[in-house]
Amino acid sequence: MSDRKQFVEKLSRLSLSRVDQAIAFLWFYRVTQAYDERTASELAGDLEAEHLGRPNVSRLHEDLLKNKTTIKGKRGKTFQIHAKYVNDLNSKYGSLINLKEVEVTSSVLPLKPVQGTRPYLEKMVYQINGAYDYGFYDSCAVILRRLMETLIIEVFIQKQIAHEIKIDGAFLGLEKLISKIQNHSQIHLGRNTPKAMNYIKTLGDTAAHDRTYITQPQDIDEHKLEIRRVIQDLLNQADIYSKD
Repeated sequence: MSDRKQFVEKLSRLSLSRVDQAIAFLWFYRVTQAYDERTASELAGDLEAEHLGRPNVSRLHEDLLKNKTTIKGKRGKTFQIHAKYVNDLNSKYGSLINLKEVEVTSSVLPLKPVQGTRPYLEKMVYQINGAYDYGFYDSCAVILRRLMETLIIEVFIQKQIAHEIKIDGAFLGLEKLISKIQNHSQIHLGRNTPKAMNYIKTLGDTAAHDRTYITQPQDIDEHKLEIRRVIQDLLNQADIYSKD
């Protein structure tokens, strides 16, 4: 994948308005996870730093407010790419950074609950489904385990108790994270979530570390409902909802 300078070099060859250049930067930051959101002032500074000229900040802010491909970010005066238009922008600018994407289904997890939330969650769900669709079941299991681990941490961060799952500044391993979340007085998981969480951990651990066992599709198929419930439960606990 190209870095920003390489991206800008190709972007500068296109006949784009100032607002379209800013949106292209927002898209690039989303794909590369450099920034979740940017203000018009920050985007103007980015354009200027790459020798594309500095647009009028107030006018750029107003144009971004009016543009259908952007939504307001979490910080004041910031903007993000609207999840509804990510695929359109992928098609428009993907070739500039050699972005390679394949069509995937919601074979394991639906994309909608994470769409427009955080790019890394979207990418993990995309990879989980893609790995399953193309028969890479070990990969699917490992990324599913990683997604669950990430969301457990997000729950503690959202409830402002992340310090409880850290030792010397580093997060605990998944086994201890599961124990912490299952027994925490401030966190109320669904009745079947604990058992399913343990299964996802075992599934991922086996895929990553067992020397001879190869994950089979039925290892995932027979537990899809429980897997989806766990992920949705954790998304709810972390207060992560789709903006679409």
